[in-house]
Amino acid sequence: MKKFLFLVFAIAFTTAVSAQTLSGSSVSKMTKKEVAKQNPKMDKQISEALMKDEGLQKETIKYLSNNSETKDAVTKLAKSNKGSNKGIMKAILGDKKLSTAAIDYISSNPELLNKAMKLVGM
Repeated sequence: MKKFLFLVFAIAFTTAVSAQTLSGSSVSKMTKKEVAKQNPKMDKQISEALMKDEGLQKETIKYLSNNSETKDAVTKLAKSNKGSNKGIMKAILGDKKLSTAAIDYISSNPELLNKAMKLVGM
């Protein structure tokens, strides 16, 4: 009887630990982009960081300039803002399609996302 109870206890303990490990691993596998999409304030914070940091501005503008879907629009903005990174970024964030592409780029790049979050105090 004692062996049976010990076996039942061992199985229950193993199952409980396994369940905790599985739920924890699913959270750890979530990408930063998925976490960013779950946080409604994340877009605003990334936008604020883009306006504060010239390095983020350059990286984002470079990405949007090389992206086939946004290249033409960014080229027009660059001409109208005479090459000013801050002016271009303000125009990008004012355009729904471009701002979505810029925010998606930052949120999918862990290094840039960490930099952006540090800039806004997170």
